[in-house]
Amino acid sequence: MSFIQIGFLAALAALAIPIIVHLVFRQRPKRVELGTLRFLRVVLEHNARRRRVMRWLLLALRLACVALLALLFARPYLLAYSSSGQKKTAVVLIDRSASMELKQEGVRAVERAVASVHELLGKAANNTRFEIAFFDHQVRPLVAPQPGEKADGKRRDVSVTELASKLVAPAASYGGTDYGAALEWARDVLSKAPAGPRELHIYTDFQQSGLAWSEVDALPEDVAAHLHDLGRAAVNNVAVVEARVERSWLRPDEQTSIHVTVYNGGPFAADDVPIALKLTSQSRKLELREQVKVESGAMESVRLDLPPLAAGLWQGTVSVETEDDLPLDNQRHVALLASPPYQVLLIDGRASPSPVLSSTYFLDAALRLAPPGELYSASPFEPRQIAAGETIPNLDKYDVVVLSSVGDLSRRDADKILGLVERGGGLFVFCGDNVTAEKTTALETAGLSVGTITGIQEATDLPLRFKKWDAKHPIFAAFGDPQLGDLARLSFSTATKIEPAQGATVLAEFQGTLSAVIERRIGKGSVVWFTSSCDGAWGDWTRSRLYLPLVHQFLGYQSGLLAGGRVRYEVLEGPVELPADAVPGSFENERFTQVINSSPRESETDRSTVEEFVNRFGLKPSAETQVEVAAVPEEQTAAGSELIKGEFWHWLAMVLVAGLVVEGLVANRTTA
Repeated sequence: MSFIQIGFLAALAALAIPIIVHLVFRQRPKRVELGTLRFLRVVLEHNARRRRVMRWLLLALRLACVALLALLFARPYLLAYSSSGQKKTAVVLIDRSASMELKQEGVRAVERAVASVHELLGKAANNTRFEIAFFDHQVRPLVAPQPGEKADGKRRDVSVTELASKLVAPAASYGGTDYGAALEWARDVLSKAPAGPRELHIYTDFQQSGLAWSEVDALPEDVAAHLHDLGRAAVNNVAVVEARVERSWLRPDEQTSIHVTVYNGGPFAADDVPIALKLTSQSRKLELREQVKVESGAMESVRLDLPPLAAGLWQGTVSVETEDDLPLDNQRHVALLASPPYQVLLIDGRASPSPVLSSTYFLDAALRLAPPGELYSASPFEPRQIAAGETIPNLDKYDVVVLSSVGDLSRRDADKILGLVERGGGLFVFCGDNVTAEKTTALETAGLSVGTITGIQEATDLPLRFKKWDAKHPIFAAFGDPQLGDLARLSFSTATKIEPAQGATVLAEFQGTLSAVIERRIGKGSVVWFTSSCDGAWGDWTRSRLYLPLVHQFLGYQSGLLAGGRVRYEVLEGPVELPADAVPGSFENERFTQVINSSPRESETDRSTVEEFVNRFGLKPSAETQVEVAAVPEEQTAAGSELIKGEFWHWLAMVLVAGLVVEGLVANRTTA
């Protein structure tokens, strides 16, 4: 048996009051000599014995009433409470965020947490069912659910021996703390648990920055939370919390800068903190150094100006060269790419001696953003034009191929384009007079079509306009705000009618359910068809101010520019789409370089109190977790007053009432 409010047991000291009362007012008889009253003497002795028994009974009743009253307020419950056939469910959450790398006596906090959980497993009763998970910004169950378990909520029982064999501290921790995600997982498991007692164990350092990342619904009312504090009161930590590159992709021999932010989480000011930038590109090396003074609990920024960079991928780190308690955040990875723009091949199906009359004139001007021949324009694209019928060059160095009113494409050229798309490139097709069902057989045979061409539709009274589009798609996401431009204002006179094929997605429609933009994924790339032309032959949209940004969105999606470009930065925090085993570093993928860094919030080692943690998530602490719970709104009070399984104070209240009634009867029949 245990108690929820152990402090009320101090009221048992009041048991001395009835004893004192009985001692003070006990009867002190006086001896009086009378005559020969033998029979009266017998009666008096008999009454004295009866009164003595009644007085002891009255004392016992009063002591019992006082003890019951103290126990009543202490709210006792049975530790081993379990209905017949029921098991206790215990969910264990182990914090494995970057701040759990802090050591005490040479042992990391996450290792001490794992050792404590092993002790918990060793002391567990046979009727206890455990669910264990590590967490940082993601939740990593120790035993992955089997197929189908998420659908019906049923989970297989895992033996304590199996759990103990799998419970090993991670070699290193890099992620950010998200208590909300962990408690949401625990709530789902506990809600689906079979009937029986339920409890939650959390092993963490109570990092304050992890409290506000996400919301979570309240746990079931009968779940007792056991909170285990593994944090340190004082931490000496100097960290690089940001290394922001002004331009991660630039042209060869151009310059850029890196803005570095240093945070001092220690109790004292840090003077002349050395900052080092080290970059390498093949055999070339670049190193810059700077110093900065940072006050306690403050941040300071410094700008590192890079010299002109030669062509290539430059990768490295920005670090503070100092010793502290948490060396994990002393550096951040950076990468820069000095290379030409995205290469776009424009194939013109209506080439003309006059560039203005060609079908790709406006498209080329929009992509180039500079007169032909001018180097290093601000555009991320570098287009090259060829006429339909010319041999398509090797596409290894190209990112996107654009067909503008192209018909009668050879099968060999179609296969070249297919190879580009399958390895991650893009094909964008603008329709026109030459795009018919008969003239696009090569594209259809190669699998580069998005549907069946059924004819051409011309506008009669009113021009064709965008009626609806997928605002969540990367192409149209930029136009979600009407202030950035209303696509419905664009007008077209003609469009090709296409019946979308199976697997193709209609991204935009004209009025009358006429498809405007259709996409089909092939391999690692995609094929997008626009059913009107990219010039003024089938509409006057080339005169609109939306023409240039929309064209850049089309080609940016096809080239991967909208997905983050050739150098993409990720942080191990929040709902990031990264593998569970992702670690900080710079990694080269097929079409881009991915730079991963640890969460800057993990450098903030300020801790919350147990009371703040409990109140933030509405937990019901266990008996050994003594906290001051904040007041809850009136509408939540009723829910919080429900009994937990095993409580029996209401039975004590009934016994107390009965005891008071009996005490009153005995007191009335007991003479002084």
